[in-house]
Amino acid sequence: MGALTPVSRGTLASAVLPVMVGGVHDDELLRVRNHHVTAAPEIAERPGRYLGYFENKFGEQLVFVHEDGELDATVFGGDVGWEPRRVRDAAGLPDVGDLVLNEEERAFLTACWIATAWRREDAQTAHRAA
Repeated sequence: MGALTPVSRGTLASAVLPVMVGGVHDDELLRVRNHHVTAAPEIAERPGRYLGYFENKFGEQLVFVHEDGELDATVFGGDVGWEPRRVRDAAGLPDVGDLVLNEEERAFLTACWIATAWRREDAQTAHRAA
C-alpha cells in the first residue's frame, strides 16, 4: 500500500500536500501526499460524492470521483498532470479513452466503477427514456 501520513485529530501537517482530504476537523479520515511535480487538485468529500484512491508500486496515484446521479465519473492521475479524465461505461466496464493504465490501475478503476453502479441507476434510466 502507498505511503499514508498519519495525522493526529485536529491538526494539519504542513509538509503534506493534499491530494484528497476526507474531512478537515475531528472527522478527518485520510490525507495523502502528492508524489508528482504538478500541483494536485483539492478534491473535497461531500454528500453524494464517491471518492476512491489508488497508488501503485511506483508512487503513481489515481483518484476516482463520481457524483450521484451522473452517468460518467472522473479519474485524476498524477502521472498525467492531474488532468481530469472522463470515465464512461463500455458494456459494464469503465472506459477512460486513451489513458494508459496497467493491470493494477485497471483493477482499481473497475472496483470503483462497480462500487458506484447503484449511484448511476437513476441517470441510466433517465438516459434510456430520453
